Amino acid sequence: MKRSWGALAVALVLVMAAAPVFAADVFVRIGTSTVGGGFYLIGNTIAQLGTAKMKDINFTAVTGGSVKNCMNLGTKDMELGMVQSSTVNDAWNGTGSFKDKPIKTLRYVTAIYPMPAHILVNTDAGIKSIADFKGKKVDFGSVGQGIEVNTREFMSVYGLNDADVKVERFGRSEVEEALKTGDSQAHIWTTNAPNAQVSDMIRSGKVGLIPIETGKIHEIVMKFPHYAPAVIPGGTYPGYDKDVQVVAAIGSLLTYEDMPEDVIYKITKMLHENVPFLRERLNYFSNFELKTALDGMAVPLHPGAKKYYVEKGLLKE
Repeated sequence: MKRSWGALAVALVLVMAAAPVFAADVFVRIGTSTVGGGFYLIGNTIAQLGTAKMKDINFTAVTGGSVKNCMNLGTKDMELGMVQSSTVNDAWNGTGSFKDKPIKTLRYVTAIYPMPAHILVNTDAGIKSIADFKGKKVDFGSVGQGIEVNTREFMSVYGLNDADVKVERFGRSEVEEALKTGDSQAHIWTTNAPNAQVSDMIRSGKVGLIPIETGKIHEIVMKFPHYAPAVIPGGTYPGYDKDVQVVAAIGSLLTYEDMPEDVIYKITKMLHENVPFLRERLNYFSNFELKTALDGMAVPLHPGAKKYYVEKGLLKE
């Protein structure tokens, strides 16, 4: 029987046109932090999980910071971003670093981990309270990180602002040396506890931790409800046998409202159904679990994430 190659070609084109389009060309960029920061490690671990478990989506982690990640999500220059809850609140309401420029397209995917505030001070600086930051060299972190948001919010409760301190800017890899030498005298870092870098700093004898006074904790939480009272448990760091009373932000994974529902659903499911993979690779995921997935949510939930949480009974339809 003779075959018409022209007819076969037409048929092949029709079949290809009718076939479902799979997400092999879906690229998901995850905004993290500067190299060495917690968000950087988290984003790369999520990308590793995605590469291992999802063949239809290509993941890559890119550097950034909470403020920068919100901005890039707003312009769709990334698909996912790690952001801490205080920065999310500012971005949504158009306050702080986003003054009069709210980003209303942000959508929540999941909480990743609680971030107790480590208030680190040079031991020779005589700092016993955030009130003592006045006139001191205070490291606000690299531009675009959530650290500067935390620092400003905490200082405001003590009646301080940028003009009352000497603002320094050190990247994550520079923080330890700056605090030890006194180039920085104070630095607020919302991160996991224990944190290996913090442990190293404290062991040096040049860096210490200070608490937040009970009354000020109440004021911070009342003024900025995206924080919660928290403790760094006694024994977490050498020389600190008693609990250190502080507050915590939430490290969260966000996207933007136009991200396809099926893509965000798959990512949310992947994360919550591969917890052992995440915990084995990074201690930032030690508290990651479904029941706390909505902690710190300061923006609307993405429909793809909501679909998964409804399936699992965390939310009602």
